[in-house]
Amino acid sequence: MAAILVLVFACKKDTSVLGVGGQPATDVLGTTFSDTSKIYAHTVKYDTIASFSDRFKFLGSNHDPYFGRTDVGLYVNLNIPNGVVGTDFGLDANLVSAEIILTVQDLNFIGNNTITLNYSVFPISTAISNSVAYYTNQDGFHNKNSLLANAEVKMDTLLGRYVIRIPIDNNYAKAMLNNTTYLADNTIFQNTYKGFYITTEGTNLNPVSAQGLIAKYDVEDAISGLYLYYQNGTPSATKTNKKAYFSFSGSTSDKFNTVKYHSNELPPSSNLYQQIIKHDTTLGKDNLYLKGLGGTKVKFYIPSINNYADSFPVSVNRAEVIFNLDPSFITPGWQYLPPPKLALLPISTDSRELFALDELNITDLARYDGNFDATNNRYVFNIARQVQSILRGRSTNYGFYLVVADPTPLYTPRRDNYIERVILAGSNNALLKPKFSLSYVKLRNDKK
Repeated sequence: MAAILVLVFACKKDTSVLGVGGQPATDVLGTTFSDTSKIYAHTVKYDTIASFSDRFKFLGSNHDPYFGRTDVGLYVNLNIPNGVVGTDFGLDANLVSAEIILTVQDLNFIGNNTITLNYSVFPISTAISNSVAYYTNQDGFHNKNSLLANAEVKMDTLLGRYVIRIPIDNNYAKAMLNNTTYLADNTIFQNTYKGFYITTEGTNLNPVSAQGLIAKYDVEDAISGLYLYYQNGTPSATKTNKKAYFSFSGSTSDKFNTVKYHSNELPPSSNLYQQIIKHDTTLGKDNLYLKGLGGTKVKFYIPSINNYADSFPVSVNRAEVIFNLDPSFITPGWQYLPPPKLALLPISTDSRELFALDELNITDLARYDGNFDATNNRYVFNIARQVQSILRGRSTNYGFYLVVADPTPLYTPRRDNYIERVILAGSNNALLKPKFSLSYVKLRNDKK
């Protein structure tokens, strides 16, 4: 991490990329602009991604009309708030009800937020830890034979916030409320009650028009947590209603997502199915499919980059890559918004993702871009420094990946913080096809 920070904040000037103002006029052969290079691109599928333990996590099921069904589950453990020791609700504490509440984060969701989903909750049987890296295909930490909740739940409001409220089995909650031995301190508590796995896989999303919902939740919000509602003494209308609260936050808190993409269930005739399941790369000419949370990415190659290198060194002013949304797939409204950011990453000799050189400097990063242009429905990148390195023979052109990610180097490796998707125009679209434009000069007196 320290090495990345050094790269991000090291603002060393490089006139070979930023322009030729420092070159004598006699050195310059002339400015050349080219925008006729072909881009060969197709969609590829992820296997799994890392899921980081921070406060924002996704949950739900969605049947996208073009990407198919996705189920996102949530592992989360419990804490006694503020490290309180000796918690005791009284010998005569009687449980009335119990529920898990999760607070929605900024209405960041895909699908239909008015839909009802079937939420199932299972106890974690193998403890999870925030010192361990978990991946979205790891779902073996809960007891699948012990169902704590199976409820039809719709998004609700509480204290002016959107939430979901999942009722929990009373017997489980009653044991937690009344057994003070396991409430002595947070360590003992977590060893006994390891947390929950919450899933909506049991939701029937047929017909497809039901769509479902995957929302982003603030798991560490003050409202989010497990609530036990009780009364001291025999429950009746004359008794005072009280509540016990257990949070999903704290230094020993952990949470991560599981993700299941049902790509094999897509219609075999669909363009996306043919690209990611049948590996028909030629269909990328029609459309390119990008989905967050490790759904899909685009692999593309610009072979002509190497053609610009010759006996004279080249100084790149701008190397622009543009991907346009296909308007025939733009969904009106808010149900399927495009990802707010994308990252364009060079491919290594062993097909791994690398940082673009344009991401590693504050000045270059500002020009690198990658933000969604809502006015023109497109994403624009300037990879001048990366192309410069290829033309100087310092980097090899193995192609690039286009991924749903924040371009900032501190966040680019993360693929679990955006769920949005977008469908881009392919090279068969004469007006909106992917485009590479290069502006450069040759330097007369710096002959190789």
